[in-house]
Amino acid sequence: MNEEGAMNIVVLVKEVPEDLGKVTLTPSRTVDRARGGSVTDPVGKNALEAAVRLKEQAGGSVAVITMGPPAATRVLKECVSVGADRGVLVSDESLVGSDVYETADVLARAIARCGPFDLVLAGARSLDGATAATGSMVAELLDLPQVTNVTGIEMDDDLVCKQVLGAGHAMVRIALPALVTVDDYINTPRHPTVRSKLAANKATFEVLTAADLGAVRVGLRGARVRVEAAAPPAPRQAGVKITGDTPDEIAAKLVTSLANTGIL
Repeated sequence: MNEEGAMNIVVLVKEVPEDLGKVTLTPSRTVDRARGGSVTDPVGKNALEAAVRLKEQAGGSVAVITMGPPAATRVLKECVSVGADRGVLVSDESLVGSDVYETADVLARAIARCGPFDLVLAGARSLDGATAATGSMVAELLDLPQVTNVTGIEMDDDLVCKQVLGAGHAMVRIALPALVTVDDYINTPRHPTVRSKLAANKATFEVLTAADLGAVRVGLRGARVRVEAAAPPAPRQAGVKITGDTPDEIAAKLVTSLANTGIL
């Protein structure tokens, strides 16, 4: 941070399928992103909202980075419409099929290229992959301290994070620069205005390739993890509907049904 306490924040966002039920795999077992529509990952919006609120509190700037096809600039436009100052798209055919480690490596290189930063924010997990690993890998590659699964952020001399634990919460104080991943209930993302959307439509973005970042081991050829097979989940059996003329009758039938299934 500078002397006035202003922060340079980088936010990692992702374009994900809008309808996971319509997603299919290509012959090489990568996600066919031509189906199912596309939206900005919901928890990525929470990370951006947290960044914008910190900028409003302390001053500074917010840069957004996404890795995806050329059309993913719409994600960056959406982010600019709600408070991001600039966006960077990492897009390259060679990146198709990259595993989590490769993705983290490319994102870490893109962050370093963006210039000095104080804080990197990301969603705790994405809607599609849901590995909950990318953020932590980026932190390790950049040699940053990290706090994951954060539901609250405050800024004083350091960053104070409220972290979700199995038995409750912990308050964690962390010195900057650092990386933090947030849960989706940390805040409610704001909506763009008509004016901000029009302004965002005119925005231009830096586009980087794997070669620009010096990333060599990428895509299916360099992947350490590959999908060998995929199948839809088995259909769920229909539930049991319990009816009756009185509450006592319904309760009795419920107890009998639970006993017959071995629950009671």
